[in-house]
Amino acid sequence: MASENPLFQAILARRSTRRYDRTPLEPPTLAQVEQIIAGVQPLVPQNRFAAPLCAVQGEALATLLGAYGRLVSPSHVLAPHAIGAAHVLTDLGYRSEQIAVRLTGLGIGSCYIGALSREDAARASAGLPAEARIAAFLIFGRPATAWGDRAINSLLHRPSGGDRMPVERIFFVGDFGHPAAPPPALAPLIQAGQRAPSAVNAQPWRFLWRAPLLYLCVTRHNPRYVLPANQPYALHDGGICMANIALALEALEMAGQWTLLEGTEPDLPEWPSNLHPLAVLALSGV
Repeated sequence: MASENPLFQAILARRSTRRYDRTPLEPPTLAQVEQIIAGVQPLVPQNRFAAPLCAVQGEALATLLGAYGRLVSPSHVLAPHAIGAAHVLTDLGYRSEQIAVRLTGLGIGSCYIGALSREDAARASAGLPAEARIAAFLIFGRPATAWGDRAINSLLHRPSGGDRMPVERIFFVGDFGHPAAPPPALAPLIQAGQRAPSAVNAQPWRFLWRAPLLYLCVTRHNPRYVLPANQPYALHDGGICMANIALALEALEMAGQWTLLEGTEPDLPEWPSNLHPLAVLALSGV
């Protein structure tokens, strides 16, 4: 059963953690983190990916993390970034979320701190190459256990990651005029996609089911992102959603493979003008 699989449980259990135990993780645990990073799967193998630890504290850490720098107390900070020419932000989100979910499986909390609106400064602060794309820092560590810190985690979590849109608002069958609940065999995958984190909880993903194909698109202009400079978060968040579904496929031992879309493929479904076709998942036995 899906509910009993540890990896599937980690997908659903992951929450953004803002307050951490200040004690650094033990070297064997950090070695496990390094193994997780080394084992992430790509969407575009040609893109170069790395997620180095940032050895900064105090005022330098606040500068690195921007507006959230004085609100969080991370034990460790990763700077996931990618260099390439194709679907870089989507691939970056896809790889970063694999790290975040597998950290949850180790009992380690994590949180994305967005960087797209200050990407040049983020690159400079983290010492990244000029051509690297960085959409978010990934902070992680043991969640704080003191009552006050737990309360802060709960309070800060609500605005950005609590509520999820009903499935009938994001899932469609046949065309975008027919919202519906997913068929039972597909429901765990959509549940995993729903649980994906997104910048300002924008939830830009929309699914179109044309058996045996599951199309994923993201909003082109989402008011929750507010600034035009933030709209590319939809591509990164779409990759995060794809990662959750890919991990669910692994957990449930289901066969499926994501293919990224260019938008020019023959026989693509018609999309509402505010949706950008991102990828298609070919499934068998659903």
